[in-house]
Amino acid sequence: MHKFCCAMLLLVSAGTASGQSKNPKKAAPANPVRPTAQVLAASGLPTKFFTTYTYTVYLVYAPKYSPKPSNTRGVGGTLTLGPSGSYEKKLTIPGPYGRNHFDETGRYTLNGKNIQLTYTDSHGKPVTYGGTFNYSEPAQALSMVLNQEADGGREVFGLVVKGSEDVKRTFNDDGTVKLGD
Repeated sequence: MHKFCCAMLLLVSAGTASGQSKNPKKAAPANPVRPTAQVLAASGLPTKFFTTYTYTVYLVYAPKYSPKPSNTRGVGGTLTLGPSGSYEKKLTIPGPYGRNHFDETGRYTLNGKNIQLTYTDSHGKPVTYGGTFNYSEPAQALSMVLNQEADGGREVFGLVVKGSEDVKRTFNDDGTVKLGD
């Protein structure tokens, strides 16, 4: 099982400018980065997919430890999926000794309903993991089933478009989402 999943199962259950100018230039207003036509065509996803999401659900399935999933309450943080294939994850998960932070900056690739994420660990080594995803534009939600194993072990994440956290949604254990309770 993915090291992150095992660790979480255990936790759940137990600049300065170089010169000066007399007329300093004003910074240009930030424009949102728009996905290129090539990225959109390759993914088949709407422009709204490339945004910042808030983590709301985290389930861990570990059949060799329990037939039922661990539902980690209080998961939080954000996942930003950039249109150029970059991502930034700031995930927080409560544990018996306080909140655990899992921050990553890296690249992602999409192939149909599959997502693969790659970041560089603290030793400078690339780490790649992935699974499947389901994007629901009407529900403004993204679910991901990651680190799937032959025995049924997996992690299920439910994410919602940042700013839409108050919309009622239900995330199913297979990674699908529907509006309402």
